Amino acid sequence: MCTTPVRTSLQNGLDILLRPVGPADESRFARIVEQMSPESRYLRFFTGISHIPERIIHQLADADGHRHIAWGALDMNAPGQPLLGAAHAIRMEEGYSAELAMGVLDAYQAQGLSRMLIASVALCCRAEGIITLEAETLPENRKANGLFKALGGHVISPMPPTTTWQFHVGELISVLRAMETPKGLREVFRTNG
Repeated sequence: MCTTPVRTSLQNGLDILLRPVGPADESRFARIVEQMSPESRYLRFFTGISHIPERIIHQLADADGHRHIAWGALDMNAPGQPLLGAAHAIRMEEGYSAELAMGVLDAYQAQGLSRMLIASVALCCRAEGIITLEAETLPENRKANGLFKALGGHVISPMPPTTTWQFHVGELISVLRAMETPKGLREVFRTNG
């Protein structure tokens, strides 16, 4: 099974819990979006608005593990165990492809969290019969574009205004499995892979 929660730590030593997230976490999604910097909110949602509508928050939390797979990273030491980041795969109409989307709070970027979240989502995608993932990025999102390139993503639609990346789920899992860092990646694969 691909849904077993994983306790691990970030490269800075912070204890986190990686687990599937869904409707019960809607308030956590509202809080993480509020805590995003304006730049991160723009890069994630492609809009400069300061307040993300409630319907978007509801959509983020509306994960059922099949049509919409979502994993979050929770801070185990903070009151209420808030989300530090989340990754989603939302199935497209044909059923074998899904849209990959993610966001990580600024203070927790460059800690390996994105790779752990993507690995968790990719393992569930494989179990649910999803073969390819597509992700859109803005050209100025250097971190996401660099990560997607390092993970073996292929550009299938170059800018403007966005770049569309495609990943074969099996290849993505292989690339992530071969990475030596962060240590949490090994724990994700040991637990669910």
